[in-house]
Amino acid sequence: MTRRLASVAVALMVTSCSVPLLGNDAPNYGFITLSDSGSQLVSGATDVPPTLNLRMHAAVPFRVQDVTALLDSRTLTVLPSGGDLTASTPPMPLGSAHHLDVTIANRAQGISLDFSVISPTAAMLAAHIDPNDGLVVDGVFDDAPDQAAVAKAFGGSPTWSDPQHVRVTWAGASPPSSVALSAAVHTARGSHLAAPISLDLTHITAGTVRRATEPAAPAVNGTSVFAFVVDTAASNTSLAHHQSVLTWVSATGWQAQSDGSILGTPDPAAVRRAAAARLPVWPSLSTDVTNPPATSTLLGDQSAVSQLIGTVVNSAVDGGFPGVNLDFEAMAATDKAAFTSFVKQLAGALHAHNEQLMVDVVPHDTGGTNQFSAAYDLPTLASSADLIDLMAYDEHGEGGSPGPVAGFDWDESVLAATLPGLNPAHTVLGIPLYSRRWTGGTGASASYPEAVATALAVPGARVGYDFGAQTPLITSPDGSMVTYFDDADSLARKIALVHEHHLAGVAAWRLGFEDPNFWGLFG
Repeated sequence: MTRRLASVAVALMVTSCSVPLLGNDAPNYGFITLSDSGSQLVSGATDVPPTLNLRMHAAVPFRVQDVTALLDSRTLTVLPSGGDLTASTPPMPLGSAHHLDVTIANRAQGISLDFSVISPTAAMLAAHIDPNDGLVVDGVFDDAPDQAAVAKAFGGSPTWSDPQHVRVTWAGASPPSSVALSAAVHTARGSHLAAPISLDLTHITAGTVRRATEPAAPAVNGTSVFAFVVDTAASNTSLAHHQSVLTWVSATGWQAQSDGSILGTPDPAAVRRAAAARLPVWPSLSTDVTNPPATSTLLGDQSAVSQLIGTVVNSAVDGGFPGVNLDFEAMAATDKAAFTSFVKQLAGALHAHNEQLMVDVVPHDTGGTNQFSAAYDLPTLASSADLIDLMAYDEHGEGGSPGPVAGFDWDESVLAATLPGLNPAHTVLGIPLYSRRWTGGTGASASYPEAVATALAVPGARVGYDFGAQTPLITSPDGSMVTYFDDADSLARKIALVHEHHLAGVAAWRLGFEDPNFWGLFG
């Protein structure tokens, strides 16, 4: 699946309304179109072929002397052709940006457009064991490749569901130990693969998927990793195995009540394990997201707020915790002022004891605040807290249509909308370690291993890829089950945004849900 915006073949037209140029006897050419090899151009196009074969057509035949064409300020040779004018460009590099100017005599305004040559083609290969077909390789291409070249490279029995998706099986034959495509494989509109891509096909077990994607994900070692741990065996086992990678952990288990009391304790097993490893623990204080009125009641009662702050500070000091994470979600927009005041009071009380505070917030979207982020006064919260955790996930929730939990393109957009109110050096990017599966239109969250195994247990399931979101997915043959998951590769692409925007690190929700290969990203 591709979410990249493709240029639509629409006409670039110049109307005949113009101011005559003095001393020029050129005719009124009227309605003019400019096309390339039969496809009309549009300013802003991003998939123009590397070589343009331009044709200008008007209501009356063109005279060569009336037209000047400049590509990046270099004159193009214009030739007559059956009343039209033609011009060809030298080959332009893939992905390069250009400007075309066409000046027409007897017109005050000519044709001016910016465009980009089509980029090299991204590709993904995924291997898994199908219950009926055995070893399967799914190939997904951002632009249609040369199918004969793909078939020759893979062997087996390729089946194309459309020009960009192929499924290869080896029924009755031994599959190869690997498959590979060279960067020279041609793709649509004069492009080719972005890089060679190969996939090892040995030792693949049922219920797992092995992927390769080009362009490759950037290296993200050196990233500070904060992670949330919950009171489950899987979460604590993950903590035990990977504590050396973590900067600190946040143990869940505290829940603020409407009267200012706290229900529960930070996960005792996680606290003990982290303490033994000298790993800092920040207990996480949450509310009941299913009962927003209770949160409003708490925040509106200064006596309850004071009691809650006192309990949190005393517990943090007595427990030897260096900081506290505050996870208040599903608040009403009308709670904004009260929540801001609460955070300011809590931060001040913690700072008085050399304790720190991180506040979890829902990011804004491109339209500004939304129903989930309206209660967060980001600049004021950031001025009070030591860290802001930007929970950049649940792009597509359980009650909505299938889609990425946190697509790369969506992450980029929410960072653009939210970071102006924050200090990047004191902001961490929340990343999802969980997956989400929709069955019959109903979504449910699951760990990476469980989600992938369940999806691949359906005969004929296909592994796909959303190039805009840079996120893989698995679809059942009839489309009734769709699973979006984040593996090490897709998470690395999101984590790279931390370095691009100079953020403090990532906050992973949550341990025990992740692709086991996730930890290899950090060395």
